[in-house]
Amino acid sequence: MLRTITIILAVTITACGWHLRGAPKNFPPGSKLFITTEDPRSDIAETITSLLQTSGLPLAEAPTEADYILTIHSETEQKRTVSVDARGRASEYELITSAEYSVRDNTGRDLLTEAKADVYRTLEWDDDEVVSKGEEERLQREEMRRELISRIIDRLRRIDISAPVTDGTVTP
Repeated sequence: MLRTITIILAVTITACGWHLRGAPKNFPPGSKLFITTEDPRSDIAETITSLLQTSGLPLAEAPTEADYILTIHSETEQKRTVSVDARGRASEYELITSAEYSVRDNTGRDLLTEAKADVYRTLEWDDDEVVSKGEEERLQREEMRRELISRIIDRLRRIDISAPVTDGTVTP
């Protein structure tokens, strides 16, 4: 089931004209990246792996072979009610797709810690159009996932491998 969803997502991504703008070039030539996840059912990790492979970035088969390790810690999807109609029913939702991730090198040095990518969309809801609104939500979720993956890859491009970087809160 998971592989089927991943294949459908990959086909959808390529069918809609979306493509990766290029693999991260900030890693030294010949270095390998290993992508791992704390959730074995992670769609994001599988999609990032396939996109980076097709873009020409060398990927390691195991963490021991890698120069850099991208770890997807969590991925979540949320749906919050934003507004209600006169009957007290939801008329607008906020959809949120998030991922937390980090990058370290083969010595264990953190290059990116506590990084989080979020994508938000608003979905107007009509109880008279449940089927079409449900399909609209599914399509928005797919688009949000593509944007989330793009943000993670863009952040990988901006890592300064010569110095540690922290995306978390910095206290003086």
